[in-house]
Amino acid sequence: MINKKELSKRIANKTFLSQKESLEFLEVTIGEIISSLEDGEVVSLVGFGKFYLYEHSPRPVRNPKTQEQMVLQKYNSVKFRVSDKIKKYFKETK
Repeated sequence: MINKKELSKRIANKTFLSQKESLEFLEVTIGEIISSLEDGEVVSLVGFGKFYLYEHSPRPVRNPKTQEQMVLQKYNSVKFRVSDKIKKYFKETK
């Protein structure tokens, strides 16, 4: 698994940025993606994928401990759809 620090090292090795600058770049990028999603915008990175908000509908659920019926209220979650370019790449290479 690769974490943010390791990703910033890899970016720094391939660019003229220092590791600190590349980590700041990642922080700003992630922050802007979150900010855009908060504003209800879809974030599309061509060749990578698309981040968007998905609204889950209210639905009946059962408390497993008490078996009481409840209604789970609607809520939002973030979804990511990978680009066709990446799908194709991993489909062709095994």
